[in-house]
Amino acid sequence: MRIKNKELTFLMTHARFAFLALLMITNCSFASMKPNFLLIMAEDMSSRVGAFGDSVANTPHLDALAQKGIMYTNVFTTAGVCSPSRAAHILSKHQISTGSQHMRTKAFKESKYRSVPQNHIKAYPEVLRANGYFTFVVNKLDYQFSDVFVKSGPFSIWDHEGSEIAWNKRDPGQPFFGFITFYETHESKLFPNYIKRVKTKFENYLKTNPNQVVVPPYYPDNAVIRNDIANHYNNISLMDGLVGDLLKRLESDGLANNTIIIWTTDHGDGLPRGKRELYDSGIKVPLILYVPEKYQNFDKTIKFDNRLISFLDIGPSILELAGIPIPSYMDGSPQLYNKNVKHRKFIYASKDRLDEFEFRERAVRDSRFKYIKNYMPNRPGATHLAYRDQMLLMQSLWENHEAGKLNEIQSRWFDERPEHELYDIENDPYETKNLAYVNDYKEQLARMTAALSEWLSTTADMSDEPEIQMARKFWPNQKQPVTDMPTFRINNDKELILIPNHEFDSLGYKLNDDRWKLYIKPFKVSENDKVRAKAVRYGWAESNILEINN
Repeated sequence: MRIKNKELTFLMTHARFAFLALLMITNCSFASMKPNFLLIMAEDMSSRVGAFGDSVANTPHLDALAQKGIMYTNVFTTAGVCSPSRAAHILSKHQISTGSQHMRTKAFKESKYRSVPQNHIKAYPEVLRANGYFTFVVNKLDYQFSDVFVKSGPFSIWDHEGSEIAWNKRDPGQPFFGFITFYETHESKLFPNYIKRVKTKFENYLKTNPNQVVVPPYYPDNAVIRNDIANHYNNISLMDGLVGDLLKRLESDGLANNTIIIWTTDHGDGLPRGKRELYDSGIKVPLILYVPEKYQNFDKTIKFDNRLISFLDIGPSILELAGIPIPSYMDGSPQLYNKNVKHRKFIYASKDRLDEFEFRERAVRDSRFKYIKNYMPNRPGATHLAYRDQMLLMQSLWENHEAGKLNEIQSRWFDERPEHELYDIENDPYETKNLAYVNDYKEQLARMTAALSEWLSTTADMSDEPEIQMARKFWPNQKQPVTDMPTFRINNDKELILIPNHEFDSLGYKLNDDRWKLYIKPFKVSENDKVRAKAVRYGWAESNILEINN
């Protein structure tokens, strides 16, 4: 029987994945050829780790991991807030090009929607899964075409979504990719009610002396500010303990020697003027890469890597370490571990709507300078976000601002912003001196604005149109579209071929009582086999289930 056009397109699209999977099976076992991967992501945290030079931090487990691996000191997320940053990371596509730039899609009051990336764009864990990896995620998704927490799909990305570690659910010898989020450092963990509960639960919670913390110049130095910064360190210590427990389990399960570990955070500190902003306090994050000795091919004396790294580079780096071709649609490159790849000259970040407040900012940074373009100038950076205002530190800032007690640097976040901001981070690490309107820096301003313009000329910025128009394109009539159910046929070799009704839909199937699997290539079926199949497009509801009784 002749294969129909859409069937042929689907099979050709996935042919390289199927070929690679076949090579892995026929040449050697998964375990001997492919490393496992464990990505551990803390929330809302800058480089407050002892191994990164922070003398206040109590992070013995992260310090020990760092001593065995490489510390990346110039890693940047693409946004200063969770959902856009996580969307960019999982797709290796900047959020402004996939409709994932606003915080969050579900907070948009004018129309219900989720982002709907172009259908050929797949999350890198799905690419891993297509190449034989068992993929699991713990605690959080939050990539705009899903809900915030696990078990909200799309089903094609993960073999398992839940609150428990799931590497023991994979097939014997199958490599795994696990993505684990720890909540302990999240902004909300600084709210008084949480701190009260955690003090009761953890006898030794209060470890950090508020008098020892560094108060940045954009905050007034008072007891409330110091206490919340100290509480942030206390939460970091709790997170570090969970990392230690996880790594002990990896060791006890006999997996430590076969598992590449990445630890990082989803954006900068969850403190005001950090989280949600495009300053380094909002987008600069620590990253530790540990590669077991059997996979190492680098100079072990190198402990720090100071190259510019984007969050977009994590997925491609993992794919390369797994020996899997990097899809051409990805914006990132395999910067981690690969010194031969072309180094980045710039990183880029963006800020758009935050809850009910409209923003549009774009930023470019090199190793020394950062430029921020404000598309909506003459608006203050600080706004009364009800969520953030629960923090005592934020309440203190508002009280001091309204009482006129903040100095010029501390007031600037509350003032109307100019169209252009330029900072010399080497000499002004807290980004308090805007050089955009200083004559001596005209050349630097021109250079950085040109770099931003060049990037935007090659990146489809979906904020060029109003969010309501984008939302209605994604979800017409405010209703989530439903993916069409796939069809099938049986070939002459008694293999079942699943056929998507739309090009590049992701397909899954379940054979008898086995778990759901990602469909990559035709598979054998016997006379009494029962097959169920379904399809999904990111941002759409999954299809009805196709029942196939052979």
